[in-house]
Amino acid sequence: MASPAFVRLGPSSADKSRELAKAPSGAYGAQLELECAQVPGDFDAGSPVWLWLGSDNNKGQATEWTQGIRAIGECFQKVPLGNSQYRIVIGNLLMLPRSVEKLELLQASPETYARSLSEAAIIGLNNYSSQVVQLLTENEFATIGAIIGRLLPEVRDALFKVLPQAAEVQLVERPAAAKAPNPIDEDHDPIEIDDNDPYYRAVLSSIEDDAMGGVLFVGVPGTGKTWYARQVARKLTGDDRQRIRELQFHPSYQYEDFVEGYVPDAQAGFRLTPKHLLEMIEVAESTDGPVVIIIDEFSRTDPSRVLGETLTYMDGPMRGVSFYLPSGRKVAIPKNLVFLATMNPDDRSVDEIDDAMDRRWGKVTLEPSADKVRDFMLKNGAEGEFIAPVIQFFQALQKHAKVGHALFRSVKDAASLTRLWDTQLKYQMQKRFRFDPAGLGEVEALWADCRAGVEAAAQPPAADEGPQAEPEPIAAE
Repeated sequence: MASPAFVRLGPSSADKSRELAKAPSGAYGAQLELECAQVPGDFDAGSPVWLWLGSDNNKGQATEWTQGIRAIGECFQKVPLGNSQYRIVIGNLLMLPRSVEKLELLQASPETYARSLSEAAIIGLNNYSSQVVQLLTENEFATIGAIIGRLLPEVRDALFKVLPQAAEVQLVERPAAAKAPNPIDEDHDPIEIDDNDPYYRAVLSSIEDDAMGGVLFVGVPGTGKTWYARQVARKLTGDDRQRIRELQFHPSYQYEDFVEGYVPDAQAGFRLTPKHLLEMIEVAESTDGPVVIIIDEFSRTDPSRVLGETLTYMDGPMRGVSFYLPSGRKVAIPKNLVFLATMNPDDRSVDEIDDAMDRRWGKVTLEPSADKVRDFMLKNGAEGEFIAPVIQFFQALQKHAKVGHALFRSVKDAASLTRLWDTQLKYQMQKRFRFDPAGLGEVEALWADCRAGVEAAAQPPAADEGPQAEPEPIAAE
């Protein structure tokens, strides 16, 4: 039986790689012809083939296409041309929605990779061969198909029909305790917003009607900005977690963390690697549905520095327009890639968001809600007499300093309310009014009134002493 193999397109096939990189997903009847040397004897007509788009240079530099597995096919012909040269013909191509990189195979199932693919051609740990045709074992070939089926569920059925052995491969799962936590994956609750939710409608209007580049959820801490961003992302994607990426900006966050940057590589020293933006662009290009990037704490760094060229090309009218990154890579931001971000307008770093950045974002403001505070307390089993003074305190506090309702999510009695003041609110107020002793005194007076109201509500009612005797009439003199 002819051995399965990788067929890698190199510098001499740059035009073919460029064409294949843009090809839509699906089955292709056209055949691919290549001329190459040093073709193994076990590779012949009938050999199943993974088609790999390689580099167009010999220096390890980035290409305008993603280097990786682009299609599965079959060798139709292997014709000797003399001088160790061969013409090979590849047909029955099933084009994947996008190229699958080596790192993705490793990350999708590290244990399976370690056991079955670490010694494989091209994708293995120590493969340095530059040959066009490189043999694989039947198990390696099928295992690659099984992992791709997990990475690209939209073509799993078609792929397993071509490669039924892949459906039989049991991927080795990572022990649950070793899995890295993901804020989105940890949220197993049902989606709590519906089509008529005002914030969801506001996001749709900003993106679809106003062609904004993204939407910012704005509000003080504790108003549910991150929760709403996740809910909207889940609603937009039909709760497909593969189409949601959540990250958080911080003061040391850089362009190289968001778009692309060099990472250490044991073989090449440093390797240019796509980061969150480029990875989610590829996901967006493989589907017609919305794909969402959630950026938490948007103003904790300089967004213009981190987003780089995205600043221009995230604009609605510029979606789909190709541009070059500093590395020379050509890219475009698809229309279905949605940017959601959260921001506290009181952050001092907010001054760094210039007008050019600001105008590309629609704004959705989340205000502190007394109704949410009431809902929290009712859910926690608080009594009605206790709730009233807490709500009054929350509403009065907003006139002095905005405080998010989420801070009250654990309040259920006098003890939990006191803990909230002693461990959170007191310190926030002291910080807010550090140059305004009079203002701090007013806030502390509000807390004293609240505490008195709570204590009064906790007092048992006076004992019922029964009906009082009627006083005796005064006799007339």
